[in-house]
Amino acid sequence: MRLIRRTKWRFIVGLLSLAFTIKISQCAEILMITMGGTKSHKIPFLELGKGLYGRGHNITFINPFPPVRPVEGILEITPPGLVFYVRNYTNWDLLGSRLRGEEPLSPSDIFRYGFQVCDHFLRDFETRQLLNSGNKYDLMIMDGAFPECALGLAYHFKVPYMYINTVGLYMGSISASGSPVPWSMTPFFARSFTDDMTIIDRIKNVGFLSLLTFLHYLSTKLFVQNVVRAHLGNSVPDLFEMTSNVSFVIQIGHHSVTYPRPFLPNILEAGCIHCKPPKPLPKDLEDFINIGGDRGFILMSMGSSVQTFNFPEYLRLLFIQVFAQLPYQVLWKWDEDNMSDLPKNVKLSRWLPQQDLLGHPKIRAFVTHGGLLSMLETVFHGVPIITMPVFCDHEGDARKAELDGYAIKLEVGELTPEKLLRALKMIIQDPKYKENARERSIYLRDVPSSPLRTALYWTEYVLRHKGASHLKSPSRNLSVIQYYLIDTVRKKK
Repeated sequence: MRLIRRTKWRFIVGLLSLAFTIKISQCAEILMITMGGTKSHKIPFLELGKGLYGRGHNITFINPFPPVRPVEGILEITPPGLVFYVRNYTNWDLLGSRLRGEEPLSPSDIFRYGFQVCDHFLRDFETRQLLNSGNKYDLMIMDGAFPECALGLAYHFKVPYMYINTVGLYMGSISASGSPVPWSMTPFFARSFTDDMTIIDRIKNVGFLSLLTFLHYLSTKLFVQNVVRAHLGNSVPDLFEMTSNVSFVIQIGHHSVTYPRPFLPNILEAGCIHCKPPKPLPKDLEDFINIGGDRGFILMSMGSSVQTFNFPEYLRLLFIQVFAQLPYQVLWKWDEDNMSDLPKNVKLSRWLPQQDLLGHPKIRAFVTHGGLLSMLETVFHGVPIITMPVFCDHEGDARKAELDGYAIKLEVGELTPEKLLRALKMIIQDPKYKENARERSIYLRDVPSSPLRTALYWTEYVLRHKGASHLKSPSRNLSVIQYYLIDTVRKKK
């Protein structure tokens, strides 16, 4: 009888403990922050945030892009100082720089961004209000591309922190966490290197990665560290040490779109965290597509970072000339509503439901800049593409897609009507591109659980286990000399 009572009480205590654990995981206060320079950095955060809200968590999201409309369950904070700096810094002509054969950002521009944006953010009134609010958080999720400034907030609020690495081919935050990132097979994301490089390519690759690493080190050590301590106090630890203590990294990438990588247990590839099945199109778009019958349509979009009002007139006319010769309907994301010489088979729109269009049965090809999220979406929906890279990781993404056989890469500075027309005909009429795109789609979709669901699980795992320090590798604390065992080599007498 006593044994039955004891078993009964153990069962009740077990249920109460389980309920208490579930209650903790369902009621967490989570602070997310990105200071990334383009709007695309917001998308993975919003998707994860909406998923976490659906599981009962409270989400606060700091970013430099005021929302067009509120997102249910997410409190967005857009400090005016941060918004002002990012808006002015990103007032760039990416396309013009590419056409002139120039780098859109000089090394000095890259160098200054980290500490200047941090200073504008931390001195902002809304940021100070948040810091002095007395709010308590259970977890911070920050952008792996620019985490250093946000690490100061993690120290202030005394919380474990995770990264969402929003640039799929960028390995800086992955390396800092202790995962191996061999430069012999890790291409610099802003060049068209692959993971199978010649010796000349490897020399160039090491040069670019060394320069990027050096600039990042100098900027953080000499400036960002001082800015953070000036605003949050001298007790803030070394930011590089904090970077290596990250609990978990959600990597926005997938080996079917980027490259296979040797990741440690605290790294999750969650490519296509934002990908969704297509929804029915608005009537005006569906009617326009149906004008072309079974011939189908082409989608053209250069993303959020390329402003089409900067298109030189000759380039606009080039596209008009080519589109007018096609038997397909063309949907073109353009920042203006009208164009006097627009062909009848072309429709302009300031915004297009890109995923719904990519999933439409009548789509024939996608003309894109090659941004990571667009590449993931096109593979998810199995659409062949023409890429015209402009900036940052576009070059590496485009080269990988071409290597995988579902893309044709064009250099926008060398574009002619003949080259564009030939590429469009080839990508649509040669079945190998569509077949390769569908094959990649199968690889991307063949997972035991959706990327979002898996990301939600591991986020709550970090919450449940108070930072999940048992997942961290000791390699993150080793110097280069220790990591490569150089200190074990004795000089021969």
